Amino acid sequence: MTVKIMTDSAADLTPEMVKKYDLSLVPTVIRFGDDIYYEGVDITLEQFYEKFYASKEYPQTANPTLHHQYELFEQLGKEADEVLNIVISSGISGSYNTAINAKRMYEKKVEDAAKVYIYDSQLATFGIGILAIMASELAQEDLSPEEIMVKLDEYRNKLEVGFTVADLIYLHRGGRLSKSKYWIAKLADMKPIINFISGKMEVVKTVRGHKNAVIESFNSVYEKTGRPEKFNAYIMHAKNEESANMLKKHIEDVIQPKDFNVSIDELGMTIVTHTGPGCIGICLDTHYKFLR
Repeated sequence: MTVKIMTDSAADLTPEMVKKYDLSLVPTVIRFGDDIYYEGVDITLEQFYEKFYASKEYPQTANPTLHHQYELFEQLGKEADEVLNIVISSGISGSYNTAINAKRMYEKKVEDAAKVYIYDSQLATFGIGILAIMASELAQEDLSPEEIMVKLDEYRNKLEVGFTVADLIYLHRGGRLSKSKYWIAKLADMKPIINFISGKMEVVKTVRGHKNAVIESFNSVYEKTGRPEKFNAYIMHAKNEESANMLKKHIEDVIQPKDFNVSIDELGMTIVTHTGPGCIGICLDTHYKFLR
């Protein structure tokens, strides 16, 4: 039995990773006013930033389309007996429901359809990506989708994702921060520390100043994992390499774990649309191999 793995473009996987691990991506919809793009298909990250700064319309995201989901099920169904689709957390996106509807359509329309499984990652950005890579490697070991999902459940509870933003205006514009709370926080220069908890983004604390917030975004997930001596830290940034490097130095000089790896990469446009430039994210992994 062959198994194919697919996931959202919101997983922030590099093209090299997609190729190496034989993954397939469903693009998130990026909208600037009436102009619609598909992440990684007809708009690059650099083009996204150009439009972000130049456009009078604030960008918005939408779930991968039913058409794109169905089309990929149909394509992969010709290549494999089973398809496992790992989607962005249902707690922050409707992608899970779209995937379920596309699955029903595919099974209804296609004779001898491959068996399709939908897995809620309960995460975002590279947290999804790590799960997709792990699923691909387990599939290569001839594990079934049911067996893979059990392994993913076990691992997901050991993976923590946190982030902070440089400018609260983007959370306010996206409806995640009220006008009154935005102005109070802005005047006091308070920044939120946000973690994924049960698939939803939750503010776990606020601190004054962006530099402190970047460090606390790491500390929040470091504490949740029990201050491990061994870990992989994936730092993701939105046009903020300076803060990413500062956090890397903090890990090396202050945390000083016995055995660790750190990588720095750019966040994809799905997350940046909601958090804005300057955002810093951290995926802290204590139980899997380093993927950079």
